[in-house]
Amino acid sequence: MTKDKGRFAQPFLMIEISLYVLLIAYGFIVAAFIVFAIFNLYHLFNFGFLSFLSFFMTFIFLAGMVLIFFITYALAVQIDWSATIII
Repeated sequence: MTKDKGRFAQPFLMIEISLYVLLIAYGFIVAAFIVFAIFNLYHLFNFGFLSFLSFFMTFIFLAGMVLIFFITYALAVQIDWSATIII
């Protein structure tokens, strides 16, 4: 008499996830970062001291943010987002 294993006959469950799911998650993180950055810049200009140092640091912050977005864009363009990964 043989034992029927039914739907549990496969030893491993393989899940495929599209890479665009990671792109959407990254988009949410970038959107949250932009919202917090706008909130911080608003408070800096309304309640902070308006001096050369504050404007300089704001410029450094914005330049760094643009540089990071440019680098991630340049790297993300090269990826085939329709590909899948198997877990």
